[in-house]
Amino acid sequence: MRADGFAGQLIQALSRRTPAFQPGPGKIGSFGREIVTALGRTGPTWSAMTRDAILAALRDGKSLVGANLSQANLSQANLSQANLSDANLSRANLPGANLPGADLSRADLRLAFLRGANLNGANLPGADLSRADLSLAFLCGAILDGAILNGAILNGANLRGAKLRLAFLRGANLNGANLRGAKLRLAFLRDADLSDADLSYADLSDADLSGTYLSDADLSRADLLGARWNSRTSWPKARAAEIREASDEQPDGSFRVRGRGASGERSATHAPVS
Repeated sequence: MRADGFAGQLIQALSRRTPAFQPGPGKIGSFGREIVTALGRTGPTWSAMTRDAILAALRDGKSLVGANLSQANLSQANLSQANLSDANLSRANLPGANLPGADLSRADLRLAFLRGANLNGANLPGADLSRADLSLAFLCGAILDGAILNGAILNGANLRGAKLRLAFLRGANLNGANLRGAKLRLAFLRDADLSDADLSYADLSDADLSGTYLSDADLSRADLLGARWNSRTSWPKARAAEIREASDEQPDGSFRVRGRGASGERSATHAPVS
């Protein structure tokens, strides 16, 4: 018998209660989570809920893992520490939302409106924050300090002026993203794709850019003082020689852009790479 749609997902979730389907050691196997995921994917169950109903569900400890919250209005909502992993938040309205410590791993945030949202320390590995509509300023000015965005898709996202200090973006796709004036100091951008990104006036000081692809990125007036990079880092061709000249090789074979002393202050003898 072939199981399709919601009924099939529900049957599959129920069947996993039998011993043959029990999770192995160290694996997440929450029956409630699977049921909520199945419910969320039906569409109307969660997406039709009002803002107050969604927040009440969270206060009551109900899981929104895998829930369909597409186009939900959660403006200024307090979603601190909320578990929204695998949730569909595409086109959701989240300006000024409070999401510190929230779990948004693998969440669909395409076209989500997050202007001024607080994502400090949020967990977003594998999340999709890409957008097709350039008319809105997604993530503009958002706070993502300490956020985990490893493997996240942010191609074309507008992160202009966003705060990403100490954020983890290993392997993230920021191709064509707008990071003009963004604060990326001490961010971990190893192996990220930032080709064609606008990084003009961005603060990349002390960032880890090892293996990062920056071909054709706009780095005009970007602060690269103290930034770390290696032989796999791809700089814009017009800037590669300049940056290499302004860098010192480290004992491990990597390089560090000069300009910061041991105290972290700017060196008076070396101007920032401009």
